[in-house]
Amino acid sequence: MKIKEVIEHLEKKFPLEWQEDFDNSGMQCGDKEQEISGALVCFEFSDQVIQEAIDLKANLIVAHHPLIFGSGLKKVEPNNRVGRMVCKAIENKLVLYSMHTNVDSGINGGNEAFAQKLQLQNALVLDPKNPMAEAKEQVGLGKIGNLPQPMLLKDFLSYVKKCLAIPVVKYSGDLNRVINKVAVCGGAGGSLISTALRAGADAFVTGDVRYHDFFVPDNQMVIVDVGHYEGEHFIKELLYDELIENFSNFAIHFSKLDKLDILYI
Repeated sequence: MKIKEVIEHLEKKFPLEWQEDFDNSGMQCGDKEQEISGALVCFEFSDQVIQEAIDLKANLIVAHHPLIFGSGLKKVEPNNRVGRMVCKAIENKLVLYSMHTNVDSGINGGNEAFAQKLQLQNALVLDPKNPMAEAKEQVGLGKIGNLPQPMLLKDFLSYVKKCLAIPVVKYSGDLNRVINKVAVCGGAGGSLISTALRAGADAFVTGDVRYHDFFVPDNQMVIVDVGHYEGEHFIKELLYDELIENFSNFAIHFSKLDKLDILYI
């Protein structure tokens, strides 16, 4: 089987046209016409992940975040992070492939998984690309739905930490406020704060929220920052499961080396 056949399946499940305009999902580098020897699924490309694929004899790496992203790349040299990985991948005949906002926005994609983590009921797309489409066919960033039951913010914060298996969150709001309707967006969702507010969310759970963003709701909605990685790392499980369920003629591996450890002291 050729690598391009695997990619064709993934793009049928999560078409590239679902990605945001700013994104660079899809092929990052390599020759997809070659026979596949194995696949490695990860969250983030790194030197360690590329070496992991080489050691496993896997010539396809499927990651969530693109390697080439927003950099205006004009040349490839091994003297910087991106160039070094591209050169090593090509040297070892690896294909690097990204499934980013096409999965975030996609049907049964990353934000759907996020909503399920919090057990949101009757969740709909928060920022649909085509508002006129039927709910089950909607694609777009974020989800919004109701909690299984209303709870005070102080209890909701504990609930979020438990559901996402994380030790801390950053928030702004009255701990005695009642939370029922919740919006989520994996990764960096600061641009959707006003959208969540207009949709009537009591709380918006996302990552990478800037200091001044917390002022935007003007105390009309709680913002909960769980972190970028923490709100979407489970997407690699989604990608891994998609491959495992549909391909049995090559080895599929789950990366053990793809998390950037950011420590707090």
